[in-house]
Amino acid sequence: MRIPFVSLLCLFLISTSLSGCINSGPEEEQKIVFPEFNAVADDGLNYDSETTSGPFIAIFSAEWCSNPCHSSMHNIWEFEEGLQVLIFSTDSTEDPQGITLSDWHDAADGYDDEYDDNGELEDEGVSLTSYKFMKGSEVGEQLDIQNPGTIVFVNSAKEITYIHKGILDDQVLIQEKWEEASA
Repeated sequence: MRIPFVSLLCLFLISTSLSGCINSGPEEEQKIVFPEFNAVADDGLNYDSETTSGPFIAIFSAEWCSNPCHSSMHNIWEFEEGLQVLIFSTDSTEDPQGITLSDWHDAADGYDDEYDDNGELEDEGVSLTSYKFMKGSEVGEQLDIQNPGTIVFVNSAKEITYIHKGILDDQVLIQEKWEEASA
């Protein structure tokens, strides 16, 4: 019984002493680079990974998605107006359910508008004019995002710093993740 125990003890000591030689430092976290893209947005202009500088926020939505998509868009706008936000549709269909990119932008923009009993606009709410709405199912697929409601924070090196699924309504979290992407 003593011989196998001594053998196991020696094997253990040898393997632990070699472990520093095989892995000499702390594991480096693997950076995920935001995929290359090239798309025409609802403003008629072309946006691509070459000319888009970071940091930015990419929201993966769909023309027919109102919640959590519109809520997250408005929560990000309320955190800070005018951030560079690109909205990519996860739906590869052109004009799904008859909704164009422009219609989609208008619906998202009007999400917080309030009307009186006569249907008259009382409060226009926020305006998502700086947001760019475009097709982008291929970009989503490259990141393994098939469903709308995913928000991706990207730094100036085009590395993804954070991915959030579902409604993003925590202003402290938005600020924290934007600061990380902006660092």
